[in-house]
Amino acid sequence: MATGERVAALRPLWPVEARLAALLPDLLVFRKPRGSEPELATAQGVLLGVHVTGFTALMDRFSLTCKSENDMDKLAHIFSYYISDIVEHVLCFGGDILNITGNVLLALWTVKQNQLSDIITLVAKCSLEIQEKFGIYHTREGQDLKLKIGLSAGRISQVIVGDEQRQYLLVIGRDVDDVQIAQRLAQANEIVLSWNCWKLCEQYMFEVEIMREDEAVKLRDMRIIDPFDFDEHFDKCLDYLPHYRTSADTLRTALELDPDSALEQTLRKHITKNLLKKIDEGQPMEYISEFRTVTMVLVSLEFNKTAWMLHLCHLIQEAALYISTVIEKGGGQLSQIFMFEKGCMFFCVFGLPGDKKPDECAHALESSFSIFSFCWENLAETKLVSVSITNGPVFCGVIGAVARHEYTVIGPKVSLVARMITAYPGLVSCDEVTYLRSMLPAYNFKKLPEKMMKNISNPGKMYEYLGHRRCIMFGKRHLARDRNKNHPLLDREKELEAFQMAQQECLRQKKGQAVLYEGGKGYGKSQLLAEINFMAQKEGHRVLPLKLKEADFKQCFYAIQTLMAIFFDIDTCPAYYRQECLHKQLRGIVEEPLHCLFNDLFFVKFPLSFKVSHMDDLTRQKKVKACFFQVLQEAVRETPLIFLIDEAQYMDAASWEFLETLLSTVPIVMVMTLTPIFTLCGCAQHFLQSSQAVLVPILKLATTSLLRMACWELGVVSIPQELQIYLLHRCFGNPLYCEVLCQDLLSKDMLLFHDLQKEEEKSKWETLSANAMKSTMYGILPAGCEEDQELYICTVKDNVNLDTVLLPPLLKEIAVNQLDQLSLEEQLLVKCAAVIGHSIHIDLLQHLLPAWNKNKLLQVLRALVDMHVLRWFNRSQELPAESILVPSSIKIIEQTKEEKKKKPDADSPLSLQEELSLPQTELLAFGVPLLREAAWELWPKAQQIALHLECACFLQDLACRCGSCQGGDFVPFHRFAVCSAKSRSGTSRFCSYKDTGSVLTQVITDRLQLPTPQDSFQFQTKPFRSQETFASERCRTEEEFLDQVNRKLAQSTPDKDMLTRKPCHCEEILQFVLSPLTRHCLVIGETTCAFYYLLEAAAASLDLSENYMAFFYLRKASSLLGQPSAFSFLKNHKVKICQFEEATFCCLQSEVCFKMGQITLAKKLARQALRLLKRSFPWTWFGVFFQTFLEKYWRSCSLSQSPNNPIRRSWQSCSSRSAASPCSGSSITWTPQPAAAGLPASPLSCRRILLRNLQMKPRLSLPMWPYPSSPRIWVTETSGYSVSRWPFRKAAYVGSPGRDYWPQPGSCRP
Repeated sequence: MATGERVAALRPLWPVEARLAALLPDLLVFRKPRGSEPELATAQGVLLGVHVTGFTALMDRFSLTCKSENDMDKLAHIFSYYISDIVEHVLCFGGDILNITGNVLLALWTVKQNQLSDIITLVAKCSLEIQEKFGIYHTREGQDLKLKIGLSAGRISQVIVGDEQRQYLLVIGRDVDDVQIAQRLAQANEIVLSWNCWKLCEQYMFEVEIMREDEAVKLRDMRIIDPFDFDEHFDKCLDYLPHYRTSADTLRTALELDPDSALEQTLRKHITKNLLKKIDEGQPMEYISEFRTVTMVLVSLEFNKTAWMLHLCHLIQEAALYISTVIEKGGGQLSQIFMFEKGCMFFCVFGLPGDKKPDECAHALESSFSIFSFCWENLAETKLVSVSITNGPVFCGVIGAVARHEYTVIGPKVSLVARMITAYPGLVSCDEVTYLRSMLPAYNFKKLPEKMMKNISNPGKMYEYLGHRRCIMFGKRHLARDRNKNHPLLDREKELEAFQMAQQECLRQKKGQAVLYEGGKGYGKSQLLAEINFMAQKEGHRVLPLKLKEADFKQCFYAIQTLMAIFFDIDTCPAYYRQECLHKQLRGIVEEPLHCLFNDLFFVKFPLSFKVSHMDDLTRQKKVKACFFQVLQEAVRETPLIFLIDEAQYMDAASWEFLETLLSTVPIVMVMTLTPIFTLCGCAQHFLQSSQAVLVPILKLATTSLLRMACWELGVVSIPQELQIYLLHRCFGNPLYCEVLCQDLLSKDMLLFHDLQKEEEKSKWETLSANAMKSTMYGILPAGCEEDQELYICTVKDNVNLDTVLLPPLLKEIAVNQLDQLSLEEQLLVKCAAVIGHSIHIDLLQHLLPAWNKNKLLQVLRALVDMHVLRWFNRSQELPAESILVPSSIKIIEQTKEEKKKKPDADSPLSLQEELSLPQTELLAFGVPLLREAAWELWPKAQQIALHLECACFLQDLACRCGSCQGGDFVPFHRFAVCSAKSRSGTSRFCSYKDTGSVLTQVITDRLQLPTPQDSFQFQTKPFRSQETFASERCRTEEEFLDQVNRKLAQSTPDKDMLTRKPCHCEEILQFVLSPLTRHCLVIGETTCAFYYLLEAAAASLDLSENYMAFFYLRKASSLLGQPSAFSFLKNHKVKICQFEEATFCCLQSEVCFKMGQITLAKKLARQALRLLKRSFPWTWFGVFFQTFLEKYWRSCSLSQSPNNPIRRSWQSCSSRSAASPCSGSSITWTPQPAAAGLPASPLSCRRILLRNLQMKPRLSLPMWPYPSSPRIWVTETSGYSVSRWPFRKAAYVGSPGRDYWPQPGSCRP
């Protein structure tokens, strides 16, 4: 259920009430309405508690070898499938699943008191079967999951706490504590009954072991007593369970209730608002689950044992109301409340889908400390309050069975937060990740001693949060970044010029000047300040640098206080020397009696003077500011002074007011950086409107500058084209993103480095990448590089797929924050678009969202385009427009939506048509960096595969040549050969993906079939529109075809031909069909399918003269095959391919090598392809003569064949298309020796002739298609056409026309 497979049957066909009821127990669904105040309701019942042991240890194993979401997906998948079987088994026995908390399941059978003994027998039988069927679950990781089961019976009390918006069900009482105690007493694969449960049951029916010290009973088995029949007993118990569903379809009566608005409103209060919104949108359950990083807060309240139960309920109600209010203000949600033996726990989560905030950890810490203080001070009968906070990746989604499931979070950090409560009681504790990501001052924390935690091998460092303390000014001198001489500042000449102009204006006018740089996160503001700091100090100016944080905004006058401490050089001096140092700085400038004004500001103890003692607070503040002005005025007379303030949006209002006054009185240059996502205070806005302040926007880097920066980060002079695409798609000109991504690639060891001066071996395919890089360098040299310094280039390792490389955590958090600003409809569309790729076609998007009509899809698309989240695809635009999707743009988005609502007649058909008017293109691209990658990573693995299968099924019908090229495979007769090989092997599916239980996956996999010879497609001018297959074309004989082509060539001129010829769209097909198709197949794990389309993509790239991309696709195909063996008989490919595809692979490799100038390697690969086809090139003139004779014989035989032969007709139709295709890759222009003209040749032997004879003028056209049964090709000297023959003489093929029709070299593949 973790990944949506077990919930796949829960379709929108179910009413909303059923979807809500599936998330809640029958105890709530069939509960009678009660008052708003907490009210205890008591009933008799039997409780079953199932504890999954080994799950925490399994999570710890995953955390030690954590590969982020990949391992998290496995973990959620294992637990969900395991727990879903147990849930279904309990439902079959009539149990009501109260909750699934962590690795504990709690079920209840509510009956009358006189029915308890029979129900205990039923529950005992259910427990024994659960242990028998699911007692041990072996995992591949070597950690077994086992069950511990506890039973109790008696009075069960239930109470609902919360308010009108959100409510929580609690079951409390002694027997609830007893089931938890029994669970803890049980060992793995054991069942323990509480003492009260043992006294109420039919004891003679059980084989037990009495545990007298613990007052519990260990259940061994049930005795078979004649005439006891359990089936009759089960039927008897059904009369006690009014809500038991006898139908096997749903297992619960609650899912088939009639629509009831009052019931729906009641149930909605018990479900989190994030999930409610998705249910209201009609999203299927498999689309709800996500993998994301969240912050978890666990609050534990332990009460005195003497407290009355009703009084405890009121305490829990008071705590729940306060906790939910505080948590929601910080952007979190109170997810669950559950009781334990000594008290109550509140589990809160920050960062659930739709709730992500930039300062999530800081809000969680501040909210936790507020809750901690409130519970200690206001809740009577509270014995102990403990709070723990952790941050990390988790699975957020639905677990359980179709009939009963819950929305929860699973991950190693969930176990850690529970262990921290017991390890550090009475404190607000947090893990190291929360401490670092909160960005709060270090003096607000205290490091805690390390403690051992059960089943957690490495919990890491722990800290106690002490609350928000008064900030101090010391230790803040340095900026966020230091200048790196090896990484020069790129594309910031205009920004530096603004600073230099401000310096000149300051000297000329003798007035202060302010330059404020505004830019998004990661645009290089701190690096720009570091460069200005270096330039100013080099010129002899005195620089006062300051880096502010969010907490500094709350302290009045804090920024000026800290700047002046830096000015007086008391920020780093020892405390005992601080007063003396300050006294030296003030002597002669400020009167001695006024020194005591600085006592509170700088923590010194000057004697209080009589003059100051008679001043009020306002007068003292004015006097302090006047003293500062006086000191700074004296300082600038000696040395020019420059203030550098990083993150100035965190400056307090009093400091802004002081700087505005300073700007007009003292000639000081102020340089600040701002992030545009914050709303500035009124004083700051007034400061910006000053004539002496200049606001300079910092723009993104140009493409060339970004690539230069990547080379400097990697220490190379050139990077491959696939790495360029990887960086450009993710960075969008943001230097921080480029830096983090390059460091991530280095840390994951995904790159290979080659010495530029060292000669690589040219006779191997593996070294071709480095040689190709050396021939196409940028000429980028590292900064400060010496003449004799070694220079390097880098390539991507063969086994690395850059499309599936996960984002670093820092960048993913940034992108998820942006994604959660969107509405749920927009989020779902972006997530589906992320599966498609960087370029999105509307038809494919509609295919992934079948429940949406066209108008709804276009409305959501238009909203995303207006916010620059998506953009209409434009070839001329290298990078997308600047996005307005930043946290502060929420107001802009809301204003846009409000304006649309205010428009008159907005719902009229005419206005709707105008609003949804689309450009001519139906392709879109992402306009926000990292958003596609982050949205793709949110999908669970199984759902990812299901959606990629949908895309593959949609695109596989479009993977052929365009309509102007008359369709067909890019590798000629590819599907004929593969289909033939498939029929011999007996397989019927093109995609052999093994189903994991998903209904969606089953349907798609059945549709993804092997392309057959009849499945050849043609394209119109507009891509993604198929026509009838080429098999339906009118058949013509070879002679008729040749005559018609000759007449057309004689009548047409090149100019007329260019006017009448349809434009070729093969390049679009390569970019939007073949390339995404290979990616989809690789993600699915269907390597055979991926290899097929990689060959097609390589052939298409060669047709379009994109040699490096052809090499890129072939290198991917090579990595799928595995390492080649030196001996042919030891060859064992990872991918099962036919001999034709292997020969085609070598043939394409040979073409790539030839175009890259590697002639020796091209010959070697061409001979290898010939050997695979068992058609070795003749080495002697006698062999050539004999081969010529055979070719003539086969030609004469094939001409005498019946024209009605279906195979012959299909090959002839293919030849006609090839002749009409101006960009067809079916031929190669070659230059034979005069004596060799007219000689027969095999498809690959033509390449040998080509390589030996490059300088001769006569040209003929030869098809370079390797056929599965190795057809012979005859080159005719008179007509210029090639005619191929199969050895069994049943088909003929007419190749492409000759030299007069063939395009110039370089316009298509050789």
